[in-house]
Amino acid sequence: MNSVPQSWRSAARRPGPSARWGVGLAAVLVSLAACGAPAPPARAPAAPAPAPAVTPSAPPPPAAPPAATAPAAKQLNIWLTGYSWQDNTPPGSSVVGEPVLHQQAGGTGTFADPITVAVPGHQGAMAWQPGTRFYLPTVKRYVIVEDSGASRAPAGADTHLDMWIGGQDGTLAATNACEDTLTGRVPAVLNPPANLSVIVGPIYGGQRCNIPAQADS
Repeated sequence: MNSVPQSWRSAARRPGPSARWGVGLAAVLVSLAACGAPAPPARAPAAPAPAPAVTPSAPPPPAAPPAATAPAAKQLNIWLTGYSWQDNTPPGSSVVGEPVLHQQAGGTGTFADPITVAVPGHQGAMAWQPGTRFYLPTVKRYVIVEDSGASRAPAGADTHLDMWIGGQDGTLAATNACEDTLTGRVPAVLNPPANLSVIVGPIYGGQRCNIPAQADS
């Protein structure tokens, strides 16, 4: 049997004024603490992406050098003679002093394989540079400077060309006669074109002189 008075039981179930004030004060303190808490630090901005690497462009290739211009052809009036196997220096040889296309005097008279000629002067002081080409219409052959020691040209001639005629299969008399036939003042073309009429072969070969009929010169 419960002997506690009713008024006491009601008082035990309701908190008193001081208890209610305590609960309210605690709520205020919690709210103030929340308001005064420092804000979380701001996130640092992301680093900018690196700029793409710039690859230098390759320099343009150098311009090609201009093509060499062939020297112009020139008409000359020359003194033409011949020398052979028999009267070369030394005799009985085909020795040349300034070989270009041939190590020994020779050639067939074409533009690609011109016949050896000697010019006035000697090494270092020649009338024409080794390798200079001429065309001789009186014998229908191209010739190339590959030897020196020719005599000076007579007055009125532009130069003297002494042409190799071969002659290994001939006699001294026969080759001398061939030389006499072609000797004289004749036209020539310096730096000739490659398409002129040619008789292919040595000047003296097959025991004969292989040149067109010559006009008096």
